Amino acid sequence: MLKLLDVVRLKEDNVKYGVKASYRGTIVDVLNCGEAFTIEFFDENGETVEAALFTEFTPDEIELIISA
Repeated sequence: MLKLLDVVRLKEDNVKYGVKASYRGTIVDVLNCGEAFTIEFFDENGETVEAALFTEFTPDEIELIISA
């Protein structure tokens, strides 16, 4: 089960919010007992992808890289 501060990535690019599948992100909020997550993604320059901060991602959209 995914949890706060886990490092994840998207399974596919999300063009709408500018997040590539290669970008890593950290879960910063767990919503509705794990039904969705707020994730801070970082681009290849280490910059936060701000549009993604206001988006809820579901468990089927993301995969775990490093467990916190």
